[in-house]
Amino acid sequence: MLSNILFIFFGGAIGATTRFIFFLNLPKISGFPISTLIVNVLGSLFFGFIYNLSSYKTDNWIHYLFLTGFAAAFTTFSTFAFETVQMFRNDDYVLGILNLVLNNLVCVIFILLGMKISEAI
Repeated sequence: MLSNILFIFFGGAIGATTRFIFFLNLPKISGFPISTLIVNVLGSLFFGFIYNLSSYKTDNWIHYLFLTGFAAAFTTFSTFAFETVQMFRNDDYVLGILNLVLNNLVCVIFILLGMKISEAI
């Protein structure tokens, strides 16, 4: 149990730091938070890939380190939700709807893509 918590702790620290690096290096484009979208898409691809690759084991340290730790801290659903609300509050309805559609649709597709990639190797 303690080792699983440590895996989550270290994976989360690395995931959050990596997300912050994306935020610093990918600014908003015309008010659209592209860094959040990219992080959510890459995180979804990574999650689908690792989940499928390691799903044959039920109590697997890979799940704790990479999925519960890294991917959960790397992806930014709360940031995505906040940015979407801010767009609507600023009357940027087109960007808000675009943000909702892209983050939800594309990330679901990339979970499936990650699973397919892991099946192919």
